[in-house]
Amino acid sequence: MGAGPSVTVLVGDSRGTAEIMLAGHIDRSAQALLDEALEPLLTHPLVLRVEIDVALVDYCDSGGLSAFIRAHQQAADHGVPLYLAQAGPLLRRILDATGLARLLLASA
Repeated sequence: MGAGPSVTVLVGDSRGTAEIMLAGHIDRSAQALLDEALEPLLTHPLVLRVEIDVALVDYCDSGGLSAFIRAHQQAADHGVPLYLAQAGPLLRRILDATGLARLLLASA
């Protein structure tokens, strides 16, 4: 069994982009981490975009996909675009197979 999800939040580059870095196994337990990371970002006036860096994600199940969809919707409700960045081959295949690549990937 792999490591559970971990999250790091980097706020404020010159473009108004906040970055959330996820690593490990992304499942339904990631929802609470994403909610906690997103809450202050979505109301911060200098944050114009949120990117979730998923380069270090080594597993994602339906609960993880649900967490990503929910985060995307929460951001949209605040008028802030949210995308996944640096998706590796495994996660990219999952997103493509489920049709979520067009919604969640910035370069889909």
